[in-house]
Amino acid sequence: MGCRRKMLTCFQGSTNEVFQKILKFFIKPESLILDINYGRGLSWADLKERYNIIKVDKRKLFDDVIKADFNDYLKKKESNSVDAVYFDPPYYFKEKIGQYNINNQMLNDEKEVFWTEKEFDEALQTIQKEIPRILKDRGVFIAKIMDGYIGKNYYPNAFKLFEAVFGIMKPEGIFICPIQKKDLIHNFIRENHIYYLVFRKEKNEL
Repeated sequence: MGCRRKMLTCFQGSTNEVFQKILKFFIKPESLILDINYGRGLSWADLKERYNIIKVDKRKLFDDVIKADFNDYLKKKESNSVDAVYFDPPYYFKEKIGQYNINNQMLNDEKEVFWTEKEFDEALQTIQKEIPRILKDRGVFIAKIMDGYIGKNYYPNAFKLFEAVFGIMKPEGIFICPIQKKDLIHNFIRENHIYYLVFRKEKNEL
């Protein structure tokens, strides 16, 4: 752990290492965690503590993944049913990234799951309404999110998410994983940090 001031903490290390520290601090082993954008499950790699994970994603890349749009899934999920929710959305928007001829394997592999700006805004509305409902009292919401640069335009995704949830759940911490290098990909600029935003549902909320 690096610098700390109030809720703001800077971590040095891989995002997986940071995620594991956050889980260990905020969530007890054996807790029931809902991952609503599971994808390839990379966040959970090398996890030593055991958690019970409900895996939801638009793509069924593994047999134990529930294939569903998380907006629909959350609306049908029973109230007060999970200890924590993990949200790791796409970082770039389809209509913006489509303007560039990007020769990058990672981005091309993930293009199918990128959202439009409208879809991102709809996701924030669902989160505002449904996450506090499905969490148990004192349950935790963890979001991993990156502010996006596309071309020379800045998209403050982390700030929009924080603003959407602030006031509905109690903020517990903002954890920053600084990115040390620039990735310049044929007019496509990715020069930003990854944020982990942690909120807690207070007792008797919603």
